[in-house]
Amino acid sequence: MPMSERPVFRESALERYQQRNEQGILLRVSYPPALIFFWIFLLILFGVGGFAFSIQVPVVIQGQGVVIVQKVAGQSRAAVVAELFFSPDQLTHLHTGQSAVVNIGSSPINVSGIVEHVDTNLMSPDEARSRFNLQGGLAQVIIGPSITVTLSIRSAASIQVYAGSLCNAQIQTGSQSVLSLLPGFNQFLGK
Repeated sequence: MPMSERPVFRESALERYQQRNEQGILLRVSYPPALIFFWIFLLILFGVGGFAFSIQVPVVIQGQGVVIVQKVAGQSRAAVVAELFFSPDQLTHLHTGQSAVVNIGSSPINVSGIVEHVDTNLMSPDEARSRFNLQGGLAQVIIGPSITVTLSIRSAASIQVYAGSLCNAQIQTGSQSVLSLLPGFNQFLGK
């Protein structure tokens, strides 16, 4: 039986098939609710970033020292001060008038204080031990050349009981953005 030369598919069906293949498929990129949520999300993200940039956290330097009773010139009463020891490289951050929180004793008593004096002269460990009569655990506070900072302690008169005790202090030297605590943001902020 001879085969006919007639095509298997109708010509109109082939034309429609080819027209569909030639048409470009257009994606619908802008779905209105998704676009609105995207802009809301972007605004919230920038708002949170701006808020986080505006929050400032304190920068503190920690030091150890001893509580001493110091005679005030021209007065009959004595003042309780904390003599703190810091490494010489921290001298640029310490200034008179900075606020501090002092923890005194083994069961810490928190008192506030203000930097009264920053001594710029270097003191050897032996010189500090003899000048402030440091013995036992107090003598181990100083392990190298140091500078001294005198803090006036604001508290009740009962703080004189702690004279000669070891103390730790945190002196606030400034503030920085909370974003600078994240890795890499210091370079971005230019600090």
